[in-house]
Amino acid sequence: MDSTREVPSLDEIADLLMETLTQSGQLADLGNASLESLEEEVLEKMDQVTCSAISKLLTRQARQAETPQACPRCGGALCAKPTQGRSLQSLRGRVTFRCDVFRCEACRLDFFPSVQNPGL
Repeated sequence: MDSTREVPSLDEIADLLMETLTQSGQLADLGNASLESLEEEVLEKMDQVTCSAISKLLTRQARQAETPQACPRCGGALCAKPTQGRSLQSLRGRVTFRCDVFRCEACRLDFFPSVQNPGL
């Protein structure tokens, strides 16, 4: 997101969600929709938004993870491998993110610095 761009308020986000649901045809018959069907559609879309936000946050967190200086197991040298995609199951659905990978040739193990974070 552009740092000069103004962050939308929660009310503006709700307006965008409402427009997305009504213009996509998911709530085409809004006049006859029940509270339950409105709630189901909003919650389904919010789960998608939540998973997207968590994925982006995890990717940012992985970029900020401290680069290991040595193998956590044997203390040997690590070599960088190509960034890999990871997938986790969150409370709101599956989230994916990209993270750095380092390999210890002595242990023949790969290490993901972002996963060393106890929160994951």
